[in-house]
Amino acid sequence: MIAKAVSQGVVSPEEWPEYNRQIKDKKRRKKDYNDYLLTLCSKPIKRLKATQTAKNTPKSQRTKISQELASVDRDHVLNDGSLWYVAKLDDRPDNVSKKEWREFEVEALTQFDQNETYRLLNPGTYRSEIHLDEAGEIHKQDLAVWFRPDSQGRVQYSKTATIQDVLLKLYDGDKDELDRRVSLVADITNNIDKTPGSERADIKLWRAVGNGKQPSLILHSGKMYNSAMVTLWRYENVRILRQTALEVARERGIDYHVDDVYNTDGVHRSRDVYLQHQQAKDSLHGEQLKKKRVQYSTGKLTDAINDIYRDTLKRAPGASESPLEQTNKIINHLKQVKEESERIQSENDRQQQQLDQLKRQNEMMKQQSRWVELRLLIVNIIEKLWNLMFDRDLRHDFTDNHQKWRDSMTNQVNKEMYKQLDQHQQKQLKAPNQSNGHNLER
Repeated sequence: MIAKAVSQGVVSPEEWPEYNRQIKDKKRRKKDYNDYLLTLCSKPIKRLKATQTAKNTPKSQRTKISQELASVDRDHVLNDGSLWYVAKLDDRPDNVSKKEWREFEVEALTQFDQNETYRLLNPGTYRSEIHLDEAGEIHKQDLAVWFRPDSQGRVQYSKTATIQDVLLKLYDGDKDELDRRVSLVADITNNIDKTPGSERADIKLWRAVGNGKQPSLILHSGKMYNSAMVTLWRYENVRILRQTALEVARERGIDYHVDDVYNTDGVHRSRDVYLQHQQAKDSLHGEQLKKKRVQYSTGKLTDAINDIYRDTLKRAPGASESPLEQTNKIINHLKQVKEESERIQSENDRQQQQLDQLKRQNEMMKQQSRWVELRLLIVNIIEKLWNLMFDRDLRHDFTDNHQKWRDSMTNQVNKEMYKQLDQHQQKQLKAPNQSNGHNLER
């Protein structure tokens, strides 16, 4: 910073002691080198303090001035900072990766920094850095000092006068052309509409310059002239940056463009206020998206409720029925259906129990019936064979040849069983062939 100031005519720290001693008026001598530097910046510092204490100065501007004055207290020189952006990360096309977009931004800002016209317009820049801001956006940050000798050869800090010098160099020393452009800027900015969608002031200016348009009033000097001239200087810088970025994008095959209309409200904000403003916008945008999602979900839910209502109640909902009322009717209907289903299931269970009981009773009766039938059959057979059992030959066989007796009795019993039982009973008992009855026991 000191080296840049020295190149603009400020006495170097090494030469200053001798320079200070040569001042004849001892009251004008400074106590140290820092005091000397502050004296050179006294006029713009005085204007800053006056603006800071003015009643109509916005709070955001007061905060910015406080930061500038704090920098003066630290460095003993009024530093002038500039921020230059190519785009935001949100502007990145879908077919370009974040890495490619970042490389494009860095290359564009690097070439802008090396541009001859940019360096002509910014002779006091002593530091230029490309890095990320608080929001994660790549930008170029400059720090500059604006010292120049006045008409009497005394060096003073004067940004406005230095800007006039560099613009005259840019316009080949044509003061009339400079005055025309400054006056056009004053005309345009005094009547500019910065509503989003309106044409930007710099676009209006370059069209007017190209068409040879004359301003409503030619300005040559004064406060309005100086303000418009600084704006013109900024527009010239932005035009170079825009042209550089477009050329780099073309070389890299990136779809990049700069809108000719305002996309924001055009209000310049300090870092903190800007971040708060962006956070508020992001929060509002998030709430709007959330509201849309809720509305979409509500619509889908309402449609689903209507469909369930029709399927459940077999009719369309009434026009005055809210989704909540429809839901309550569906719940009540399903509750009634559930209760009826439970009642029917309970009745079915009771009937099944009765049926199972009847089956058991029937089976028991069948078993008892077969028992009685078998008992009756045995009695009948005994009755039929009663006399035969006391036959003398059989009695002899019973003692001497018992197996013969059993075979004979088995055949007799088998014959009687076929006589006593019908075919259905024989089938149930799986009766053998009658001719093989004598082999039953074996």
